[in-house]
Amino acid sequence: MKKFLGNWRIVVWITCIVFSLLFMTNAIPLNKGEGIGFGKGLDYGLDFAGGTQLQLRLEKPVDSDTMSIEKGILENRLNSLGLKDIPVRPWGNQYMLIAVAGASPEETRDIEGILKQQARFEERIDGELAVLGDEITVDLSPQGVQIYAQGNIFTWSVSVTHNQDGACRFGKVGEGKIGRPVDIFIDRPANTTILMTEVTYKTLSETTSMGDEDNLYFGDTAAEIIENRSSIPIIVYSENETVTRLEEFKAQGYNTVIIAEDEFSLNESIRNMLEENGFETARIPQENLTITPHLWIKKLTGLQSSPRLNFNTKGNCVYSAIITGSSVTLEEAREEVTGNQILLTSGNLPAKLSVESKSTTPPTLGMKFLKYGFLTGIVSFLTVSILILLKYKRISIAAPLMAAGLSEVLIILGLASLINWQIDLPAVAGIIASVGTGVDQLILITDETIKPGSKKKKIISLSESLKRAFFIIFTAAATTIAAMIPLLGIGAGMLKGFAFTTIMGVLVGVLIARPAYAKIIENMIKSEM
Repeated sequence: MKKFLGNWRIVVWITCIVFSLLFMTNAIPLNKGEGIGFGKGLDYGLDFAGGTQLQLRLEKPVDSDTMSIEKGILENRLNSLGLKDIPVRPWGNQYMLIAVAGASPEETRDIEGILKQQARFEERIDGELAVLGDEITVDLSPQGVQIYAQGNIFTWSVSVTHNQDGACRFGKVGEGKIGRPVDIFIDRPANTTILMTEVTYKTLSETTSMGDEDNLYFGDTAAEIIENRSSIPIIVYSENETVTRLEEFKAQGYNTVIIAEDEFSLNESIRNMLEENGFETARIPQENLTITPHLWIKKLTGLQSSPRLNFNTKGNCVYSAIITGSSVTLEEAREEVTGNQILLTSGNLPAKLSVESKSTTPPTLGMKFLKYGFLTGIVSFLTVSILILLKYKRISIAAPLMAAGLSEVLIILGLASLINWQIDLPAVAGIIASVGTGVDQLILITDETIKPGSKKKKIISLSESLKRAFFIIFTAAATTIAAMIPLLGIGAGMLKGFAFTTIMGVLVGVLIARPAYAKIIENMIKSEM
């Protein structure tokens, strides 16, 4: 035992197994709402948890760049619901799949509603409306994007056009505002006031920049970004005056109140009082105002980006405009371009879509799939174990071999828990494929290490045999990974789950489980000499 535990490969293997079990059972809480129990740390796809899958059809085939922008817009809209992380998977050049595991009928209706409606896009300059979403068109062609180096900085630009209403309003609002931010909002809270304590308001009034976020502040305070540039009134809570002030705003059409504090600062009794007076309420507290106030401001206001107005409109209609910015690296510049294209087209999808089909898996049926899949796995494991035992006729060899094979499954599931990768049927197929080849390679290691038929199981040039075995193993692993990489492409759809888990399983096997098993079998044979 000391010899085994003294080898770092075996220690790493055991450590990975232990942490994987802790992740899978949620003992290390990755999935806090599920409690502790076998499999509670795993995130199941709709095959096992039940849910709804929607197939969307674009009105026409599109290229990969347009598909990427369409996907980004839909993910921005859907995940703004706050329900769950909703993946959007392109399928070919005209279809998309949206799978929502564990979705209730109400959540499914909300998702379909979001897919059918346009997001409310606004550009504002110092709080004044400049352009609406249906008044802007983004040039998504390669000619509409410019990226060039200026010293150590990469400057980028995105070209847009406005219709007549948007062009003339933009020109009027932007007059004399050169150098000021053009604030881009997605679903800015309308007819809404924000309620906060005096301490929070004072902090916001004194916050003017936070290092890299100077491109958001432009010399304004955080409070001015909310009140002036976002046009959302702030009310400082006062036990005697709050209701009176809110009633004054209500008379002007402000019927929603965002409580910008946690329950300790402004408790639920205040929220109940507001609702009794006919206000709709929402609570959006800051996590840590002194560290990331800009993220909280964006969440409160719907503010997405603030590029600078780099020319004087002089009050003239501006039909063509260029959104510009700069980044430290070329990769960051490309990401900024894509991000701004997504934001600028969030009011209008590049290609219209329709829900072509919808399939629903009841949770009870999904649990049956999971139960039968688990039982099938146990039966398969026992069957293979019996065959291995019959082949080698020694528990001392069969037991560590099957333990290594089982450990690969556990470590793959532990990694899936850690990165919140959904376990669905394609993922299970990938696990089976990787573990199946893994058992073959474990047998190869065993056969190369011991002499079949020899009663004394003498060593046959042990180090050379292991080198030969691992050369075959690494070659096979490289071939498998190379075959799976194309399936990770944009058009692979659900095959991505199969490809990802297969690659992950192969890497777990060749880097962790199989080297540890080789050391175990090597030490066993040496101890028998």
